[in-house]
Amino acid sequence: MSVDIAFSRGAAVSSGPIDDIYATLQRRPAAISFAVGAPDPALLPGDLVASLAAGAIAKYGNAALQYGLTRGFPPLLEQAQILLSHRGIGCSPHRLHIATGGSGALHNVCMALLDPGDVVLVETPTYGPAVKVFRSHGATVIDVESDEHGIVPEALDAALAQHDTAFVYLLPTFHNPTGRTMSAARRLRVAEVVTRHGELVVEDDVYTDLRYRGEPLPAFWSFAPDNTVYITSLSKTVAPALRIGITVLPEYLLEPVLALKQGIDMQTSVLNQAIAAEFLGSAVASTHLARIVETYAAKLDTVVEALGKHFPTGFSWSEPDGGMFVWVEGPADFDADALMLPALEAGVAFMPGSVFFAAADASHNAMRLSFASVPEAEIDRGIELLAALCESS
Repeated sequence: MSVDIAFSRGAAVSSGPIDDIYATLQRRPAAISFAVGAPDPALLPGDLVASLAAGAIAKYGNAALQYGLTRGFPPLLEQAQILLSHRGIGCSPHRLHIATGGSGALHNVCMALLDPGDVVLVETPTYGPAVKVFRSHGATVIDVESDEHGIVPEALDAALAQHDTAFVYLLPTFHNPTGRTMSAARRLRVAEVVTRHGELVVEDDVYTDLRYRGEPLPAFWSFAPDNTVYITSLSKTVAPALRIGITVLPEYLLEPVLALKQGIDMQTSVLNQAIAAEFLGSAVASTHLARIVETYAAKLDTVVEALGKHFPTGFSWSEPDGGMFVWVEGPADFDADALMLPALEAGVAFMPGSVFFAAADASHNAMRLSFASVPEAEIDRGIELLAALCESS
């Protein structure tokens, strides 16, 4: 690798607003933070994980502490196959791979697929850290017109005809940052477009179990199984620190992904995989998930109610069926970026919407509110503070 390329890739992963706000919040622990897309600390099952770890050691012995298969710990692969079958993903177990979190899964796929100059197509807006990953591999990221149902099939068709594309990155269910969900009809139309072009979709589906109303939809994978990499994780439902990502790969990607992962970290922690296998196979898994869903559903209702009560005229917001995020849009002249520091000084934090667009000329009139980690008793006060700042901006 040349020095120029090395420096250019380093610039692609330099600190940005998402990284900076995490650091700032460490210095302002009293702030009501709608900025961080993380689980509620009160719902992280410490005692349960400790019990599962002890059970895993008792069950698997020292094998749980040893090096393991790069593809994944066999008991977890079996449990993952059962989990995925409930999402309309009936794949054979040898197409599964356990990565180090959903972000590790995405990085593994990018290592296998991307070279400098390759094109990745994304929704508008999209998950900002994923864009950073793509650019760190030298990719050109191009956003494609999207609406309240997700990426627009006709716009995707035109973009695929115009660009030699490495893959299309989608978050069809409880999208980060907007919270929207792609309907079954839209998934079918998008699948038809990508299969006709012979292109690949990378489906990021880490929020799907956090559904508070409505009926579950089959994963996008089920509409185009040969043209889709499916990524999910246990970070939002069990514990981020376990770093368990589950990937379904097309046959042709298995060998390169596993070979490249061997050179990075050999395999995801076997002990953590054993704990995850014990969790997924236990009777407490459904009880734990039900508690999370009930808690987050109440928080989402509180956010939407508070927005309606406090926010000024001219603002609108999403009312998602699940996930962790509400997307708020202001008038065209509203500048959410300029409000970040005044909001922190007032004791409330949010993520500006501009960090979720691939284009440099993105609109600055939106913000993402992440409600999962905010204590419910603080939500109304936090929204009231934010509304007052928006009123005066």
